[in-house]
This record gives sequence, structure tokens and C-alpha cells, in this order.
Amino acid sequence: MKIYLLRHTSLNVPADTFYGQSDVDVSSNFMNEVNDIKIKLKQENIDFKNIVSFSSPLRRCTKLANQVCENYKIDERLKELYFGDWELQPFSKISRKEIKKWQDNLMNYKIPNGESNSEFFKRCESFCREIILNCKNDIFIVAHAGSINCILSSLSKISFDKLVEENWKKIGYGSLTLIKKNYSKFTIEFIGH
Repeated sequence: MKIYLLRHTSLNVPADTFYGQSDVDVSSNFMNEVNDIKIKLKQENIDFKNIVSFSSPLRRCTKLANQVCENYKIDERLKELYFGDWELQPFSKISRKEIKKWQDNLMNYKIPNGESNSEFFKRCESFCREIILNCKNDIFIVAHAGSINCILSSLSKISFDKLVEENWKKIGYGSLTLIKKNYSKFTIEFIGH
């Protein structure tokens, strides 16, 4: 069994902005990025007629899913971390003290009026338990860097905070990640291809 994880394309939002669950739109480069993604997917020989596909409900994911999937199901649990008061705020506008608290307690620090990574992880893990662990088909998911890290962590049993530190830059816009299941063991084949 294969689980493909595709991150959405680049966005129409300034760099270094916390956008989390804000429903920001894709950039003007969307179709060029889609064409590159389609080449990647073709190289992987993904058969979209015989794969179960899911997408985060945010439009940056559904727009991409509409371009690459035969059909797909929306799952709210695949949304990105909710940044609460930090949503759509530039990194430079958040107090250094708050950023430091978050970095020092990555899993349990609760962003004001938002989520902690622990809550975020539990949300994505419930998707893994309900959907991935009970599915016999290959699975294709269009989601966010954070959600992809949660799924990788949940299935591979590598701690989420370790994966975030190692993979933050690897899971770029439009990148593909693959996990394979052999019997009951999940192994990460590649990240951010």
C-alpha cells in the first residue's frame, strides 16, 4: 500500500506570513506549478482511477485536487495548524517572547486563540486511524506541510517535533512525499520530491 502526500502550490500571500487555516488563494503561477506536478505524478505511475483521494477543504488544496485527482473526498482534519491570533500576521509582528515560548515548547504551546501542535497532531492522527489504517487501496492526499508532517509522524512513529525540525524546508510547495505500508509497518520512501 502506498500513501502519497502532495502539498499545495505557492500562494498569494507575502513571505513569512502565518496563514494556517486562512483560506488564502493560490499564486498566479498556479497552472505552471500544476503542470510540473502532473509530470511528477506521471513519473510515479499513479493510477487515479484506482486510488482513494482526499483533500483539505481549504481552496489552495481543493484547487490542486481538482486539477490532479479523478475524484476526492474533503476531510476537515487535514487542515493546517490553526494559528489563531497569528493568522495572516507577518512573523515580524509577533512578539519575540511569544515566538520563543512556541519554539521552546513546540508541542504544547497554545497559540493565542489557536491550536497547539499537540491538538493539531491529534486531529491529523484521528484521520490516520480512521482512514489510512482501515483502507486497502493506495491513498492520495492533497494537504499542507504541517498536516503532511503529522501524517508522517503518526504512521512512522517518528516524533512530530523532530520531523518538523528536519522537514520544514523539504516539504516545499507542490512537493510529493511517499509512505509505503508493508504488513503493519510504515516506511517513508521520500520526502518533498
